[in-house]
Amino acid sequence: MAAMMYQPTFDPIESLSDEQLQQAIADRLNKQLNNKDVADQTAQFFMDYLLNWQAETVPVEQVESILAFSFGNRVAPNGNQHPGPMNEAIADTVVTLYRRTAVPVYAQWEVAEAIGNRIPACDLHAIYPRFSGKGTMKYLCTLGVAEKAVSIAGGVEGMGKTAVVAFFEHSLRTVDTARDAGVDAYLPQGLEMPKQFDPDSGQAWTRDQQTYVMHEIRTRATNERDRIIKSKKSEG
Repeated sequence: MAAMMYQPTFDPIESLSDEQLQQAIADRLNKQLNNKDVADQTAQFFMDYLLNWQAETVPVEQVESILAFSFGNRVAPNGNQHPGPMNEAIADTVVTLYRRTAVPVYAQWEVAEAIGNRIPACDLHAIYPRFSGKGTMKYLCTLGVAEKAVSIAGGVEGMGKTAVVAFFEHSLRTVDTARDAGVDAYLPQGLEMPKQFDPDSGQAWTRDQQTYVMHEIRTRATNERDRIIKSKKSEG
């Protein structure tokens, strides 16, 4: 007698809809936390910021400026920082997009340095870190880079519809953060963002995908926490 093969009772190809998944997460959290409002809000955050890594895109033909964010670096034995391969890949992507658009480029300094003279100086605006009164460098956060670009452009109107170029796992947050700064920001449609990690990056959290995903989740959660605190203050 031939052995009977196991037949699954569900189609493994079929998956939950976003709405069903969000409700399942909310139900699970409500059972754990016994607070429906918190469970619903947290499930919404999971769907929007933890289970989503794709930013909204814009057709290249509509792009009026480019905003490039750095990712990682390389540190020389003497302590000097260099762009490193990930920023070089971001720079290559910026150059490819610029050749199709010929619009102003606002690039964090690591990316601008890797671009070099491949974009005319009149169109390439490097964004450098701030320096304290004691001469020590204060690294710009993602929001700081976006705000500096807006300042250089003379306001968000000067940037217009902006294509963000960033490392893939960083790209959704860079678009969201640029929007927080008032920029009409998107990823460029049809252009793949760099995604090859550098195991020798000077920033330990950017050396591999698993480590960076956890870093990104922590950062997104911190941003959401800060938004909640701000909203509670405004209500008070």
